[in-house]
Amino acid sequence: DFEWKKTAREQFRQGQHPHVSILDRVFVETVGGDLTIKVEDNTDTGKGIYAEQVNNPDQRLDDSEIYYADLGNLIALKIKPYQEDFRYFIFNEKMQTALRIDALAQAGIRLAADQGLLFSNGYYLQTGDYKLFDKSNTSGFKYERKVSSPNGEDFLYVYYSPDKAIYLLLSYNIISQTIATPIYCNGYTLYPQGELTYFKSEETANKHHIIQIWQTPYLEGELIPSTHTDSFLYKIGNRDIVKAMAETQELLSMLGKDDNYSGLYYDLSKKANDILDSYYWINKSEAFALHEPLLEIRKSATAAIQEFDKVQNIKKATRQTIQTTEQKAAELFKLIGQTSFNRTDIFVQTLAQLRLLRGEMISLKDLRYTDLVTVDLLEQKTVKNTNLLSNDCVAFLLRPDALSPYLERTEAARKGIDTMQTAKEGKQIDEKIDAIGKELELLVEIVTNLKIEDPTQTTKIVDAISTLFATLNQVKAAVRRRLRDLTGAEAVAEFGAQIRLLEQAMLNFLDLSSQPNKCDEYLTKLMVQIEEIESKFAEFEEFTVRIAEKREEIYNAFNTKKLQLVEAINKKAVSLQTAAERILNGVKNRAFAFKTINEINGFFAADMMIEKVREIVANLNEIGDSNKAGDIQTQLKTIKEEATRQLRDKQDLYTAGGDIITLGKHKFAVNTQVL
Repeated sequence: DFEWKKTAREQFRQGQHPHVSILDRVFVETVGGDLTIKVEDNTDTGKGIYAEQVNNPDQRLDDSEIYYADLGNLIALKIKPYQEDFRYFIFNEKMQTALRIDALAQAGIRLAADQGLLFSNGYYLQTGDYKLFDKSNTSGFKYERKVSSPNGEDFLYVYYSPDKAIYLLLSYNIISQTIATPIYCNGYTLYPQGELTYFKSEETANKHHIIQIWQTPYLEGELIPSTHTDSFLYKIGNRDIVKAMAETQELLSMLGKDDNYSGLYYDLSKKANDILDSYYWINKSEAFALHEPLLEIRKSATAAIQEFDKVQNIKKATRQTIQTTEQKAAELFKLIGQTSFNRTDIFVQTLAQLRLLRGEMISLKDLRYTDLVTVDLLEQKTVKNTNLLSNDCVAFLLRPDALSPYLERTEAARKGIDTMQTAKEGKQIDEKIDAIGKELELLVEIVTNLKIEDPTQTTKIVDAISTLFATLNQVKAAVRRRLRDLTGAEAVAEFGAQIRLLEQAMLNFLDLSSQPNKCDEYLTKLMVQIEEIESKFAEFEEFTVRIAEKREEIYNAFNTKKLQLVEAINKKAVSLQTAAERILNGVKNRAFAFKTINEINGFFAADMMIEKVREIVANLNEIGDSNKAGDIQTQLKTIKEEATRQLRDKQDLYTAGGDIITLGKHKFAVNTQVL
């Protein structure tokens, strides 16, 4: 009861190990001699979660036929390798597993409530649980029909084999999510009250035939006899209760899963939430308050999601680190097998790589959730290769010309001293000498750690290395002397250039310092430059005094400039404040002479004197004296408020042009004549 979809070329992923992408959830291929099912879209490796051989190892990606069906957490696969029959699989995305189910060739039926997939020899649930019956008894069966119980809890699936004339009856319960014992018979009948009768034929003629009678839940009609018609659950109805119980059983099944179940805590939280939202009666006491455990499950799952994601990320990172080390080790082991060890330096370099590799393996053991078995096996291989190569190295060192590569490199370094023109060349030669010294130290360590039966051999090798060390140290001392001479000459020239650059920067920054805060900003920049110069030439004592003098010079220059700017700003601020106060006196006189509120508002909105005061405030803010600017703004606002308040008082008290004061119903004449 589902459709197979055929894959197309746009789903092909080319690479070293090409495969076909199915919904970007599972990846399938039949090339390279086997049929492989993978869960990662990675064409660099041919490994997967499932593999089985194919007949034709040389087939290409498009030689096979691949079909699929999306069934929720499950993906059914129908694959036909080149010149073979179809093979059938079920891939479980949550469990990251694949199972071959050839019975899907006859019929694959989706179980009720989309709980999984049923076939003639078993079933596979969305939760990853499955059960398979004996293949010999279930081959050749084709699906015939489905019978449902009235309460929606049980479903009878009927399969029939035309060749054997046998029926296969599979009864599935959506609450327990299990199939009862399969019934094989040659004929059966279902009666209205749910009785099932069936018989089996005998191989030989028989006078009496046994017919079995079973009581089943497969009644006809919708009504189920019950003595509990007044109960709350009866009013809800069997179908809703069965659905809720089936979903709860699915939740219980998921609670038994481990961390291998992909997205386990997300699914637990979602399923618990879906049940709580879908059934209005779930929180009733008559329904046993099922909401309480469901709420606890949802709460615990939600709390676990964040921690689980963190653990999964750590596990993934650890796996990737181990895989990288495994790949590096495989490449090194392969290189050792292909290398001709005819020079001591080849031995030493390879042993150094093995030592570094073993150090990485020891670090892998400290990682959280590491695979100790894999790491231990890898370390054992590394130790084995190290021991074999160390023994071969000691045997090679007994040859008279064993250390000739190091002598040649040391002599080349000695000749390089005469042609050395710059300190950079000297440092390169010094690095080469250090590299030779480290390799010789490793050689000594290899020889001393190995159990050599003849101690004279160890002495001979160590003496030869010690002689070479003495020569190397002489060359190293000569390089250091020459390097010191070159570095001193170059340092004087570079130091002079740096000081000149610093002086130019100081003059430039002094010109740009138009405000006191700019002086501090540019002074900090220059001090950082001086610190860098001081650290760069720290080993040259002759520059220390000059750097200190330059630091003092810069500090004094910017401090003087800052004082000049502050003095100029203060002088300008005082001048602006004096001008503003003079204007405010005139503004006050004019404001108190107005006869109406509108005249006052118009005056403060557009008069030239007011605009001049506001320009002074803006200038004060611009030069950084916000205190004086705020004071002038406050005075201007106060003058306006006092003028308005005085005018309103006058209008309320005086009448007849200001010659009479009115207090209630009494009127008083005003006499302004001088006594």
